[in-house]
Amino acid sequence: MSGRRDAAPMMFTLFGLALLWGLALGAPGGALTAALLLLPAQILLPAPASWCWGPWLGAGLLALAGAGALAVAGDLAEGVAWGAALLAVHSWHQAQGARLAALERASHRDALTGAFNRHRLPHLEAELGATGGVLIYLDIDGFKALNRARGQGAGDAALRRLTEALGAAPIVRMGGDEFLVFYGGTAPGEAATGMAATGMAEAYLQAVHRSLTKEGLSFCAGLAPLKGPLAPALAQAEEALRHAKARGPGQLCWGDGAR
Repeated sequence: MSGRRDAAPMMFTLFGLALLWGLALGAPGGALTAALLLLPAQILLPAPASWCWGPWLGAGLLALAGAGALAVAGDLAEGVAWGAALLAVHSWHQAQGARLAALERASHRDALTGAFNRHRLPHLEAELGATGGVLIYLDIDGFKALNRARGQGAGDAALRRLTEALGAAPIVRMGGDEFLVFYGGTAPGEAATGMAATGMAEAYLQAVHRSLTKEGLSFCAGLAPLKGPLAPALAQAEEALRHAKARGPGQLCWGDGAR
């Protein structure tokens, strides 16, 4: 999709250049009509998710070519109006694309912690499922008691602190004090497998746990290997979390056959 999104403005520019100059040289009276038809077509182009110079260069060339073509046809005023109108439309279109992209990103984030929310799960499955790693399902020990004893503000602070302690791994807040971590343990695009993955995931959780116990926080965690579809690994991790919580605070447990 990104390739088509990037190529569309330049293809549109080349088409517009050829059409405008062809009409200006061969049939001058049709240059203004072509310009007016190309103007709304600019709105139909897919807007890029982030700012890049390519679409602006394409729009600038098309505006300049359109103004020149109309000037050659003897319509200088229309040429100037065309160029200004196209750049104005392009600016509005880019702003709309950026706004929609920002709204989409915000819709995938939990407002309290900054972690992803459930809406991001399909994207993470597509990005990380094939790479593999370890799926970690965890929740804070005694979270309800913390809220009752010290108020909701203390609970919110604990949620934010846990998210911070989990680091840069993709984190999804599943609801309440439950979080899902997609742990790879290696460089982006790579993943540890087998015993290496299990050992690294456990070491990662132990380090997070140590940083939180200094502040009086702890958590239980269920772990499962992730390779392919998310649903089987998620079911194993949820079941493992239930077993870990049954053992007591600060425990971790692997899903069936994973350890």
